[in-house]
Amino acid sequence: MGAVVLHDAVWLLPADPTTREAFEWLAEEIEQQGGTAFTWEGLSSDAAQAQAIVRRFQAQADARYAEIVDSASELSRLAVRMRPVNEPRLHQIRRRLVGLDRAIRLERRRDYFRSPARIATEQAVGDALAELDRRLERQPVRAAR
Repeated sequence: MGAVVLHDAVWLLPADPTTREAFEWLAEEIEQQGGTAFTWEGLSSDAAQAQAIVRRFQAQADARYAEIVDSASELSRLAVRMRPVNEPRLHQIRRRLVGLDRAIRLERRRDYFRSPARIATEQAVGDALAELDRRLERQPVRAAR
């Protein structure tokens, strides 16, 4: 969901129909398991506090995007350093990069305040996929036996 912990067991999400429904569903699940959960909406009475909360959401999104970029960079390094070239392994790396592309799409749903890191992350994964595809295209075609 991308919620931010405010204090102990107090979690925050921006108020919109999607997050409201997700929180209500989660509260219902907790209660069905014998726990207690409350959902409520609140407004910050201070603009500085509201901005601090937005920065916390953005920092969490930035960290998740950075993990994706790090993974894409590591996969690219593995592909470049591969000697001799192992085509099945390159395809495996490609599948993992496609998985990172899916991770970006999932992260966009949790990136409520549109982190600037999203664009750079999409670019990094896209570049890694494009470079790997070029490398795969350069592989000699083997005759079937």
